[in-house]
Amino acid sequence: MKKYRFTKRKIFDAHSHIGRFGPQKIKGKIINPFLDREIDSAKEQKEYMEKLGITEAIVMPHYVPDQKTPFDVYNPLVLDTILKLDNVYGALWVSPLSQNSQKTRKVLESLPIKKIVALKISPTSWPEKCSPDPATWNEKFRKNMEAIIETAQDNNLVIQTHTGSGNSYILEYIPFVKKYAKNLKIQFVHMGGSTSGHFVFIPLFIKWLKRGYDFYCDTSFCRSFAPAWLVREMQKEYPKSLNRILFGSDNPWGIFESEYWKVEAINCPEKIKEKIFYQNANRLYGK
Repeated sequence: MKKYRFTKRKIFDAHSHIGRFGPQKIKGKIINPFLDREIDSAKEQKEYMEKLGITEAIVMPHYVPDQKTPFDVYNPLVLDTILKLDNVYGALWVSPLSQNSQKTRKVLESLPIKKIVALKISPTSWPEKCSPDPATWNEKFRKNMEAIIETAQDNNLVIQTHTGSGNSYILEYIPFVKKYAKNLKIQFVHMGGSTSGHFVFIPLFIKWLKRGYDFYCDTSFCRSFAPAWLVREMQKEYPKSLNRILFGSDNPWGIFESEYWKVEAINCPEKIKEKIFYQNANRLYGK
Protein backbone atom coordinates (compact mmCIF):
# COMPACT_ATOMS: atom_id res chain seq x y z
CA MET A 1 0.00 0.00 0.00
CA LYS A 2 1.30 3.43 -0.96
CA LYS A 3 2.10 5.63 2.02
CA TYR A 4 -0.04 8.73 2.55
CA ARG A 5 1.84 11.94 1.73
CA PHE A 6 0.06 15.23 2.28
CA THR A 7 1.91 17.36 -0.27
CA LYS A 8 4.41 16.98 -3.07
CA ARG A 9 5.62 20.55 -2.62
CA LYS A 10 9.07 21.19 -1.25
CA ILE A 11 8.43 22.27 2.34
CA PHE A 12 10.87 23.76 4.82
CA ASP A 13 9.15 23.99 8.19
CA ALA A 14 11.02 26.82 9.91
CA HIS A 15 9.29 26.44 13.28
CA SER A 16 8.36 23.14 14.93
CA HIS A 17 8.77 21.64 18.40
CA ILE A 18 10.25 18.42 19.71
CA GLY A 19 9.75 16.97 23.17
CA ARG A 20 6.60 16.41 25.18
CA PHE A 21 4.41 19.05 26.76
CA GLY A 22 2.64 16.21 28.56
CA PRO A 23 0.02 16.60 31.28
CA GLN A 24 0.27 19.96 33.02
CA LYS A 25 -1.66 21.59 35.85
CA ILE A 26 -2.98 24.86 34.42
CA LYS A 27 -5.34 27.06 36.45
CA GLY A 28 -6.14 24.20 38.82
CA LYS A 29 -6.88 21.59 36.16
CA ILE A 30 -4.75 18.80 34.68
CA ILE A 31 -4.71 19.13 30.90
CA ASN A 32 -2.94 17.16 28.18
CA PRO A 33 -3.78 19.02 24.95
CA PHE A 34 -1.21 17.44 22.63
CA LEU A 35 -1.58 13.75 23.48
CA ASP A 36 -0.67 11.53 20.47
CA ARG A 37 0.56 14.55 18.48
CA GLU A 38 3.88 15.27 20.17
CA ILE A 39 7.26 14.20 18.75
CA ASP A 40 9.78 12.87 21.21
CA SER A 41 12.54 11.20 19.18
CA ALA A 42 14.46 11.40 15.93
CA LYS A 43 12.53 8.35 14.72
CA GLU A 44 9.17 10.04 15.34
CA GLN A 45 10.41 13.23 13.65
CA LYS A 46 11.46 11.25 10.56
CA GLU A 47 8.11 9.44 10.35
CA TYR A 48 6.18 12.68 10.79
CA MET A 49 8.09 14.45 8.02
CA GLU A 50 7.78 11.53 5.62
CA LYS A 51 4.02 11.30 6.18
CA LEU A 52 3.42 14.96 5.43
CA GLY A 53 6.05 15.42 2.75
CA ILE A 54 8.17 17.89 4.72
CA THR A 55 11.51 18.26 2.96
CA GLU A 56 13.47 20.00 5.72
CA ALA A 57 12.67 21.33 9.17
CA ILE A 58 13.97 23.17 12.20
CA VAL A 59 13.16 21.61 15.56
CA MET A 60 13.33 23.40 18.90
CA PRO A 61 12.49 22.39 22.45
CA HIS A 62 8.86 22.24 23.41
CA TYR A 63 8.46 24.79 26.19
CA VAL A 64 6.73 23.75 29.38
CA PRO A 65 5.97 25.51 32.68
CA ASP A 66 9.12 23.96 34.19
CA GLN A 67 11.94 25.69 32.30
CA LYS A 68 14.54 23.16 33.40
CA THR A 69 13.10 20.54 31.06
CA PRO A 70 13.81 22.40 27.79
CA PHE A 71 17.42 22.92 28.92
CA ASP A 72 18.12 19.53 30.47
CA VAL A 73 16.01 17.18 28.33
CA TYR A 74 14.90 18.84 25.10
CA ASN A 75 18.07 20.69 24.08
CA PRO A 76 19.90 17.31 24.13
CA LEU A 77 16.98 15.83 22.15
CA VAL A 78 17.41 18.55 19.51
CA LEU A 79 21.12 17.74 19.25
CA ASP A 80 20.44 14.01 18.94
CA THR A 81 17.81 14.58 16.25
CA ILE A 82 19.92 16.83 14.02
CA LEU A 83 22.78 14.34 14.32
CA LYS A 84 20.60 11.45 13.14
CA LEU A 85 18.53 13.25 10.48
CA ASP A 86 20.37 14.98 7.65
CA ASN A 87 17.37 17.14 6.68
CA VAL A 88 16.67 18.52 10.17
CA TYR A 89 18.30 21.57 11.78
CA GLY A 90 18.08 22.77 15.34
CA ALA A 91 17.30 25.79 17.51
CA LEU A 92 18.46 25.66 21.12
CA TRP A 93 16.48 26.97 24.06
CA VAL A 94 17.94 29.95 25.90
CA SER A 95 16.45 32.31 28.48
CA PRO A 96 17.59 35.66 29.88
CA LEU A 97 15.79 35.03 33.19
CA SER A 98 18.18 35.31 36.13
CA GLN A 99 17.27 31.81 37.40
CA ASN A 100 18.38 30.41 34.03
CA SER A 101 21.70 32.27 33.84
CA GLN A 102 23.95 29.25 34.38
CA LYS A 103 22.05 26.98 32.00
CA THR A 104 21.91 29.63 29.29
CA ARG A 105 25.62 30.38 29.68
CA LYS A 106 26.38 26.67 29.22
CA VAL A 107 24.38 26.63 25.96
CA LEU A 108 26.07 29.76 24.64
CA GLU A 109 29.54 28.47 25.49
CA SER A 110 28.84 25.24 23.57
CA LEU A 111 28.46 27.11 20.28
CA PRO A 112 29.11 26.86 17.42
CA ILE A 113 27.53 23.47 16.82
CA LYS A 114 27.05 22.10 13.33
CA LYS A 115 23.41 22.39 12.18
CA ILE A 116 22.37 24.56 15.11
CA VAL A 117 21.02 27.56 13.23
CA ALA A 118 18.98 29.51 15.78
CA LEU A 119 18.40 30.37 19.43
CA LYS A 120 14.82 30.22 20.69
CA ILE A 121 13.35 32.61 23.26
CA SER A 122 9.77 32.05 24.43
CA PRO A 123 7.21 34.40 25.99
CA THR A 124 7.98 32.80 29.35
CA SER A 125 11.42 34.44 29.09
CA TRP A 126 9.89 37.78 30.07
CA PRO A 127 9.10 37.99 33.79
CA GLU A 128 6.11 39.88 35.13
CA LYS A 129 6.19 43.60 34.28
CA CYS A 130 9.01 42.91 31.82
CA SER A 131 8.98 42.82 28.01
CA PRO A 132 11.35 43.04 25.02
CA ASP A 133 11.62 46.75 25.80
CA PRO A 134 15.10 47.23 27.39
CA ALA A 135 13.64 49.91 29.68
CA THR A 136 11.84 47.11 31.59
CA TRP A 137 14.99 45.02 32.21
CA ASN A 138 16.98 44.80 35.43
CA GLU A 139 20.77 44.59 35.25
CA LYS A 140 20.99 40.77 35.46
CA PHE A 141 18.36 40.31 32.76
CA ARG A 142 20.14 42.85 30.55
CA LYS A 143 23.48 41.07 30.96
CA ASN A 144 21.94 37.71 30.01
CA MET A 145 20.07 39.13 27.03
CA GLU A 146 23.15 40.87 25.71
CA ALA A 147 25.11 37.61 25.99
CA ILE A 148 22.45 35.87 23.90
CA ILE A 149 22.51 38.66 21.31
CA GLU A 150 26.31 38.74 21.08
CA THR A 151 26.53 34.94 20.74
CA ALA A 152 23.93 34.97 17.96
CA GLN A 153 25.86 37.67 16.11
CA ASP A 154 29.23 35.96 16.58
CA ASN A 155 27.91 32.62 15.30
CA ASN A 156 25.59 33.94 12.56
CA LEU A 157 22.54 32.50 14.33
CA VAL A 158 18.94 33.66 14.09
CA ILE A 159 17.07 34.58 17.24
CA GLN A 160 13.55 33.19 17.06
CA THR A 161 11.34 35.22 19.35
CA HIS A 162 7.63 35.00 20.11
CA THR A 163 5.11 37.71 19.27
CA GLY A 164 1.64 37.81 20.74
CA SER A 165 -0.47 39.53 23.34
CA GLY A 166 0.62 40.97 26.68
CA ASN A 167 4.33 41.40 27.24
CA SER A 168 5.22 39.97 23.81
CA TYR A 169 3.03 42.48 21.94
CA ILE A 170 4.86 43.67 18.86
CA LEU A 171 4.99 47.33 19.94
CA GLU A 172 7.15 46.24 22.90
CA TYR A 173 9.86 45.27 20.37
CA ILE A 174 10.31 48.76 18.92
CA PRO A 175 12.84 49.96 21.57
CA PHE A 176 14.64 46.59 21.36
CA VAL A 177 15.00 46.89 17.60
CA LYS A 178 16.36 50.44 17.88
CA LYS A 179 18.97 49.46 20.46
CA TYR A 180 20.09 45.95 19.48
CA ALA A 181 18.91 44.77 16.07
CA LYS A 182 21.21 46.56 13.62
CA ASN A 183 23.40 43.50 13.00
CA LEU A 184 21.04 40.83 14.30
CA LYS A 185 19.00 38.19 12.47
CA ILE A 186 15.52 37.85 14.00
CA GLN A 187 12.63 35.55 13.12
CA PHE A 188 9.44 37.03 14.54
CA VAL A 189 7.29 34.02 15.31
CA HIS A 190 3.51 34.22 14.62
CA MET A 191 3.56 37.58 12.75
CA GLY A 192 2.17 39.48 15.72
CA GLY A 193 0.17 36.57 17.11
CA SER A 194 -3.36 38.07 17.18
CA THR A 195 -5.69 40.12 15.02
CA SER A 196 -4.58 43.40 16.58
CA GLY A 197 -1.00 42.14 16.55
CA HIS A 198 -1.18 41.50 12.79
CA PHE A 199 -2.61 44.98 12.21
CA VAL A 200 0.45 46.46 13.91
CA PHE A 201 3.08 43.93 12.86
CA ILE A 202 2.62 43.82 9.09
CA PRO A 203 3.13 47.54 8.31
CA LEU A 204 5.88 47.75 10.94
CA PHE A 205 7.67 44.67 9.59
CA ILE A 206 7.76 46.08 6.06
CA LYS A 207 8.98 49.40 7.44
CA TRP A 208 11.83 47.62 9.28
CA LEU A 209 12.79 45.69 6.15
CA LYS A 210 12.90 48.89 4.09
CA ARG A 211 15.35 50.24 6.67
CA GLY A 212 17.65 47.27 6.08
CA TYR A 213 17.06 45.11 9.15
CA ASP A 214 17.81 41.41 8.69
CA PHE A 215 14.37 40.26 9.83
CA TYR A 216 12.09 37.33 8.99
CA CYS A 217 8.65 36.19 10.09
CA ASP A 218 6.86 32.87 9.99
CA THR A 219 3.26 32.07 9.19
CA SER A 220 2.62 29.74 12.13
CA PHE A 221 -0.25 30.18 14.58
CA CYS A 222 -1.47 33.42 12.99
CA ARG A 223 -4.99 34.38 11.96
CA SER A 224 -5.90 32.96 8.56
CA PHE A 225 -6.18 36.34 6.82
CA ALA A 226 -2.71 37.49 7.85
CA PRO A 227 -0.37 35.70 5.38
CA ALA A 228 -2.50 36.76 2.39
CA TRP A 229 -2.58 40.36 3.59
CA LEU A 230 1.17 40.34 4.26
CA VAL A 231 1.91 39.04 0.76
CA ARG A 232 -0.38 41.63 -0.84
CA GLU A 233 1.19 44.48 1.13
CA MET A 234 4.71 43.31 0.30
CA GLN A 235 3.91 43.03 -3.40
CA LYS A 236 2.64 46.61 -3.36
CA GLU A 237 5.08 48.26 -0.91
CA TYR A 238 8.37 46.34 -1.10
CA PRO A 239 8.53 43.22 -3.33
CA LYS A 240 12.08 42.41 -2.19
CA SER A 241 10.66 41.62 1.24
CA LEU A 242 8.85 38.55 -0.12
CA ASN A 243 12.13 36.73 0.59
CA ARG A 244 11.51 37.26 4.32
CA ILE A 245 8.37 35.15 4.86
CA LEU A 246 8.91 31.61 6.17
CA PHE A 247 6.44 28.76 6.45
CA GLY A 248 6.12 27.34 9.95
CA SER A 249 3.76 24.81 11.49
CA ASP A 250 4.53 25.33 15.21
CA ASN A 251 3.74 21.63 15.62
CA PRO A 252 2.08 20.49 17.87
CA TRP A 253 0.60 23.90 18.78
CA GLY A 254 -0.38 24.24 15.15
CA ILE A 255 -1.73 21.46 12.95
CA PHE A 256 0.41 21.14 9.83
CA GLU A 257 -2.44 20.74 7.35
CA SER A 258 -4.20 23.85 8.63
CA GLU A 259 -1.01 25.89 8.62
CA TYR A 260 -0.26 24.68 5.08
CA TRP A 261 -3.58 25.79 3.65
CA LYS A 262 -3.27 29.32 5.04
CA VAL A 263 -0.38 29.74 2.59
CA GLU A 264 -1.57 27.49 -0.23
CA ALA A 265 -4.85 29.43 -0.44
CA ILE A 266 -3.16 32.81 -1.00
CA ASN A 267 -4.10 34.37 -4.33
CA CYS A 268 -0.59 35.09 -5.59
CA PRO A 269 1.87 33.84 -8.23
CA GLU A 270 3.18 30.33 -7.73
CA LYS A 271 6.75 31.57 -7.44
CA ILE A 272 5.82 33.47 -4.27
CA LYS A 273 4.36 30.34 -2.67
CA GLU A 274 7.54 28.46 -3.56
CA LYS A 275 9.53 31.13 -1.76
CA ILE A 276 7.38 30.93 1.37
CA PHE A 277 7.11 27.15 1.53
CA TYR A 278 10.76 26.36 0.86
CA GLN A 279 13.17 28.75 -0.83
CA ASN A 280 13.32 31.51 1.79
CA ALA A 281 14.02 29.17 4.71
CA ASN A 282 16.45 27.12 2.67
CA ARG A 283 18.40 30.27 1.83
CA LEU A 284 18.43 31.37 5.47
CA TYR A 285 18.88 28.06 7.26
CA GLY A 286 19.87 25.39 4.73
CA LYS A 287 23.24 23.99 3.79
